Amino acid sequence: MSTDKVECSFCSSDQVEKISSFGTAQLVRQYYCQNCQSVFEYIRWQKEVNTK
Repeated sequence: MSTDKVECSFCSSDQVEKISSFGTAQLVRQYYCQNCQSVFEYIRWQKEVNTK
């Protein structure tokens, strides 16, 4: 399991909960934001890609 902090794509809150290990594609996970009550997808390796 990744130790990266996932932030909501809509409000940047870190109060998120993983709801599915796979989203619309295998490379994304689905999360629910408790702050703005939105469901969003997060690319699994997003932190690694952004640091290169």
